[in-house]
Amino acid sequence: MSSAQTVLRPPGPRQKLTLLDRLRFGFFPPAQMLQEYVNEYGYTFRVVDPEGCTTFTADPEFIREVYTANPDAFDPRGIDITAPVFGSTSLPVSTGSRHKRDRKLLSPPFQSGTMRNYGRSIATIARSWVESLRSGQTFSLLDATQAMALDVILRVVYGVSEGPEMQRSRQTVLDLIHALNPLLLVIPWLRQEFGGRGPWARLVRAGDALESLVGSQIRAKRLASDNGEDIMSLLLRAKDEDGYSLSDLEIAQQLRAILFAGHETTAVSLAMLVDMLHRHPDLLEQARNEVDSLGLDCEPAEFSNLPFLGAACHEALRMFPPVVDVGRVCRESMTLGNYRFDQGESIVPSPLMLHNRADLYPEPHRFRPERFLNKKPSPFEFIAFGGGARRCLGAAFALYEMKIIAGTLLLLGRFAPQSSDSRAHVRRGITLGPRGNVPTKYLGKRIGKAR
Repeated sequence: MSSAQTVLRPPGPRQKLTLLDRLRFGFFPPAQMLQEYVNEYGYTFRVVDPEGCTTFTADPEFIREVYTANPDAFDPRGIDITAPVFGSTSLPVSTGSRHKRDRKLLSPPFQSGTMRNYGRSIATIARSWVESLRSGQTFSLLDATQAMALDVILRVVYGVSEGPEMQRSRQTVLDLIHALNPLLLVIPWLRQEFGGRGPWARLVRAGDALESLVGSQIRAKRLASDNGEDIMSLLLRAKDEDGYSLSDLEIAQQLRAILFAGHETTAVSLAMLVDMLHRHPDLLEQARNEVDSLGLDCEPAEFSNLPFLGAACHEALRMFPPVVDVGRVCRESMTLGNYRFDQGESIVPSPLMLHNRADLYPEPHRFRPERFLNKKPSPFEFIAFGGGARRCLGAAFALYEMKIIAGTLLLLGRFAPQSSDSRAHVRRGITLGPRGNVPTKYLGKRIGKAR
């Protein structure tokens, strides 16, 4: 930094956010409120609420500063809110040496060679779902993608097979998902037990129930000397170079984090991908021609190599990022770029603002997958999976799953959206997604051919 540069606070409103502002941000599409701040203060601004100061940014150069800074200088943002979901030791909430060690232990199951083993399970789930539909049936596309994404998690991550254990696991997970009340995000004083009543107590109970269930599954696998290839089994056998392995509680909490980092986020993104393709006949035809080139007997992993389908996945994630509040909390006072931050201040690189910059993404409100064929954005311009040392560990798996499920649906079925628009981006627990359940009609099977 030259001596002529002055270190300042980021610009922003002087008055604190009111409860009404927080409710507005929590229950209405947040992009509108963020854009109002952008219009007044620019792409980096600071707001103050009763919990502290938060700087939002959509400046790629400043995001580069944040993502490439020493990760030990920050804590994850929002640990108090997400503890009943992610636990107290999983990757999203850990820091320092624990985070580095556990990330290394958890990385192998998400590498491409291992992921290919899961392709057939993912395709089987999608194929079975299509085959369960009746021609002319109207259904919720979001409910469908949530069900498919949950089954992928339970089979691939937890190693649960169909039967009573699958039903029990589904219900326990759904109880926790339904307990994620958006009020807890915006009204801090609700995060209390209140004698076992209220949304926070319900969330804690549901989290404890899932932890108990997963603990029993882990113990059963250990007793059976399980050699499965699901992620739970791989973690039971994982050791680092010093011989360290995760405890049963640590594995249970890591698996909970994988579930919530990968279930609702993938389901929402997948629903928007399929919906948007079917709203644009020319793009749908292009995607169908690409998947048809593989044939009905293709290996599911082949979907992951289709360039237009991959570009469409990225465009859905650009337009509808499911997680927008991931940030970092300064552990000490620091300077980043031209700005000064105090200990305890939060910094949030915002995909909602960044992905809607017309200078980076011309016509940002149009669904244009070809933009990802013509140019690959930098990791500081596309942040659907976060970035830096805390980038989502399952990013490649999420894209792999989206491509296989979407490719299977396009290959086997014909669908038609039944709502005028499903693009309103609203709070759904700790994620953002469409308002409503994306009603869709199944028009019947497509007549495909073997390759």
